[in-house]
This record gives sequence, C-alpha cells and structure tokens, in this order.
Amino acid sequence: MSTLVIHQEPAFIVHDADGNEEHGDVITYHADVTGPDGLRGVLVGVQNSVRQHGDEHWDRLGLATFRFEGDDSLSVCGVIRYEADQLHSTAGARHLRAVIGGTGQFIGARGEAVSVREENGTFSHTFTLL
Repeated sequence: MSTLVIHQEPAFIVHDADGNEEHGDVITYHADVTGPDGLRGVLVGVQNSVRQHGDEHWDRLGLATFRFEGDDSLSVCGVIRYEADQLHSTAGARHLRAVIGGTGQFIGARGEAVSVREENGTFSHTFTLL
C-alpha cells in the first residue's frame, strides 16, 4: 500500500441548489490541488442529494476526479453526509470514499480516500492506494 496526501484550496461552487436542499439537487465544484514533489492540478466534482435524515442531515452521492498535470488522475466515489441545508461540510468532518480508478501513473488505482475540511475552507485528502 502507498499513501498520498493532497492539499485542496477552497472550492469554487459552479452550481448549487436554491438553498433549500431537496432530493435530486446537484452541486458541481472545482478547486486547485497540490501534492508532494510538485504534483499540481485541479479537483472537479459533482454531488447529488439522495437521502434526508429528518431535518438534521443529507446524504450526497459524490463523484470527483483529481486531475493532475499530464495524464495523471485519481477518481473517487461515495456517499458523504452533510448537515441539513449546508453547502459545505462541517470543519473537521471526515469523509471516506472509494478510489475507483486512475490514469497515467495511477492507472488502475484502487483504495480509499479520507477527506477532511479545515476551518479555512481548504481540505486535506489522504489516499491509501493498494
């Protein structure tokens, strides 16, 4: 197994719901990312509101690709829990998603990614690759 830590700048929300989250709402976003040894690129993603837990939480199904310079990329997918009607996750919240593939140096990648939002809106993504 190998570990890769990627830093993400605050995301630019390309599209979001009207502030009253409902089933099927779609949020798309992108953000600059950096990693070790000069690794740089962009994260692009989409989330879809799929399940509500009373008035407290929403589950969003998310798909995101970390596209680095050249042909290198890593894609992740999974369900992420958010506070009701909050566009961003709570600072310190830990989100676990599956690594479902990659390209270039990450061709055929499998594993998991743990994402944590910091108070300043940045994220730390720790990939554990098999």
